[in-house]
Amino acid sequence: MRIAGFFILLFGAALARAEVLLLSENHSPALLALAEGVSTALGKPVRQVHSQSQIKEQDLVIIAGDGMVRNWDGNQKSIAVWSRREAIEANRSNIDSAVFSEPPLQRQLDLTRLLFPDSRVAIIVSDEVPTWVAVEMNQLQGDDFEVFTNKPEESLNRTLKAALAKHDVLLGTLDRGVYNPSTIKNILITAYRQNIPLIGPHQAYIRAGAIATTYSSLADTVKRLVELIEADVLPPPGYNPYFSVTMNEQVARSLDILLPSDTSELTSQLR
Repeated sequence: MRIAGFFILLFGAALARAEVLLLSENHSPALLALAEGVSTALGKPVRQVHSQSQIKEQDLVIIAGDGMVRNWDGNQKSIAVWSRREAIEANRSNIDSAVFSEPPLQRQLDLTRLLFPDSRVAIIVSDEVPTWVAVEMNQLQGDDFEVFTNKPEESLNRTLKAALAKHDVLLGTLDRGVYNPSTIKNILITAYRQNIPLIGPHQAYIRAGAIATTYSSLADTVKRLVELIEADVLPPPGYNPYFSVTMNEQVARSLDILLPSDTSELTSQLR
């Protein structure tokens, strides 16, 4: 009994020394807000660190940002957050769990259908589409969309014009071979000249000129992180089930499109 009691005390002491840490390359107001939000929800401190050398074996680590996620090789329990899925997949063998920042393609297609019923949807991908994007496309339900592949010998502009010729909405994907900072302006100009809106691959494209997308807020991210931290076993990386719809009213007016006034109702329909 004394031995058992000793190990119970030892185990309890180890737990007491364990921390939840936020590993990032630098400080920022957003990272501070994330740490404070998780800390408040857990009822215990969440300390920010910038090096793996500051982490103890028993700690649980929230890894934020592409660079830290790509370089993580620790043995501690780890959850990646606020990182592109591309970076998470590149280091998947070392990452226990993750909250994908981007929305799933099926949800984006469902949003498209809610906003533009009976529309024909065009999806463009590159010849080297990321594996997870290809998998999600193959799992899409319905027959109201068509996938166009931009082959190496063809210009993106030519593929884009072919896709828009007989379709009403362009659904963006996380394929950086098509959607990236150097191509988005041309994609938007070409689409808008034909009065065709773009459903953005993620929230950043709303600022660029996409008409709508779904996204997870800071509060949504905190809520999901706390669920993962308190789970008996960390689940594999996955999408955040908590999200909202955001729309670009200025783009809608420019395209003479009337959007629903209540985004919360749209969000409810997508869940």
